[in-house]
Amino acid sequence: METESKTLAWAITLAKLSAIVLLIILANIGISWLIDRLGIQIWPEYLEIVDRAVLIGVILYIGLMATPFLPGIEIGLALMIMLGPKGVLVAYICTLVALTISFGLGRLFPTHLLVSLLRWLNLTRAAALLESFDATPPEKRLEFLAEKTPTQTIPALLKRRYLILALLLNLPGNALIGGGGGIAMMAGMSRLYSFPMYFFLISVAILPGPTLVMLSKLFPVAIS
Repeated sequence: METESKTLAWAITLAKLSAIVLLIILANIGISWLIDRLGIQIWPEYLEIVDRAVLIGVILYIGLMATPFLPGIEIGLALMIMLGPKGVLVAYICTLVALTISFGLGRLFPTHLLVSLLRWLNLTRAAALLESFDATPPEKRLEFLAEKTPTQTIPALLKRRYLILALLLNLPGNALIGGGGGIAMMAGMSRLYSFPMYFFLISVAILPGPTLVMLSKLFPVAIS
């Protein structure tokens, strides 16, 4: 009887997780459709609306990049193509602003909402751990996590948490774990990262992509 109850609980959890994943997929499809609908071909006769298009693109890019699981890279690429080398700088600054906003929102995000979500998913142990973690003073959270892990792997990773964060931001397919906005938001929620160090980190961590695009535009033959 107990086994059947656990199986049913896991089945319900799986169904709820599937519903969340489906909503995320539908949101991505909807956003991609909206981006396509808003797409503007920049020809000489349309130069008078370029400024408006760039402003809309910047606002959309920052908003989507700052939101977990939503696609923003398409708009970033469009800005780079539309503006050339200047667009690379614009996309870099927008990415920096978006990840800073996500981090700040993570700091402000009520933990009890995430705890409630975990309980709704029947993940009671994870909810209890998160409650205990949230009740722990920020300066003691690394020690708390080290005590709760049975191996030395997690404490070793936590000591290198800034490096891990940089790797996650540049990890191909990181959209599966929330994308840049989701990763930045979780970093803020954890309160394991000081803002000055975080800002310096992302300023450097997001450079590879824009640098490669800039080099490809300045030296197309050499890069290809």
